[in-house]
Amino acid sequence: MKAVVARTFYRLVGGNTTVPVTLGLRNIYILPTGYGLLYLIGLGAMLIGSINYNNNLGFLLTFLLGSLGMTAMLTTYGMLYGLDLVSAAARPVFAGEPMAIDIRLADITRPRCGIRWYIDRENRTEVDLAAGEMLRVRVYARTAHRGRFRPGRLRIAVVYPLGLFQAWARIDPNVAGLVYPRPLAGALPLAHDQTGSGQGPTLGPAGVDDFQGLSTYQPGDPPQRIHWQAYSRGRGLHTKTFADPVGQTLMLDLARIRGDDTEKKLSILAFQVLRAHHHRRPFGMILGERTIPAGSGRAHRQRCLRMLALYGSP
Repeated sequence: MKAVVARTFYRLVGGNTTVPVTLGLRNIYILPTGYGLLYLIGLGAMLIGSINYNNNLGFLLTFLLGSLGMTAMLTTYGMLYGLDLVSAAARPVFAGEPMAIDIRLADITRPRCGIRWYIDRENRTEVDLAAGEMLRVRVYARTAHRGRFRPGRLRIAVVYPLGLFQAWARIDPNVAGLVYPRPLAGALPLAHDQTGSGQGPTLGPAGVDDFQGLSTYQPGDPPQRIHWQAYSRGRGLHTKTFADPVGQTLMLDLARIRGDDTEKKLSILAFQVLRAHHHRRPFGMILGERTIPAGSGRAHRQRCLRMLALYGSP
């Protein structure tokens, strides 16, 4: 019952607006801040004192400060009024990483200052919008589990210029992102007889004896392979690479990973996908009854990670 009442309320006051949207009277709200309440209480006390003592200078100062507060309220409201949100797009991330959501704005006709954008209060973005620009504002939302992810409502708030009032709007960005499994180092799960030779898998884990060189660190690389000496010399993070036993195509198989924890097994596959792509090794993947043919390149990597993210989803 409470959920129905809340949805009805948001429909009445315009709280269910989604991108694309233009901020206006039905979706912008404004209230005094803590300082604003103190300001109003002070004005009330000054007005009562002026009436009590019939002090014309007190009336003048009270009305002067009152007009200043009214001007600040209208200016704060105007920072959001007419703001045009055109579209929103989410970038895929790994579980546990904040998802970046890009909000595209139409041309800004007048300067707008101190606008705060956030979905999570811990990840706020504050920007000043100059006239004549079409901007993209990036906000972040926390993720925890793989799969499709809806970030929730976007809050746009401003207290400019004096901090006496806060105007805000709550907008549904109308976007769904994709969260990949968190990479987890593990044994290389190769399919049986992937070469067609009848001799079983010929590819084992990456070699550990034949040192090849250093490569740029990628998320998911095991810490024991980081070349700490290079990092201490200010050369950045690099990982040590070793020659593989046989330079053939990999066929990663979910069923070849031991254990009953499906999420952990998917994380191991995600790690191996990143590793194979990083070393430019052609690879394919077997997920139950689904088989992704061997390939390489960024598009192939994205396809495999997408399949892992949506594994088990309808």
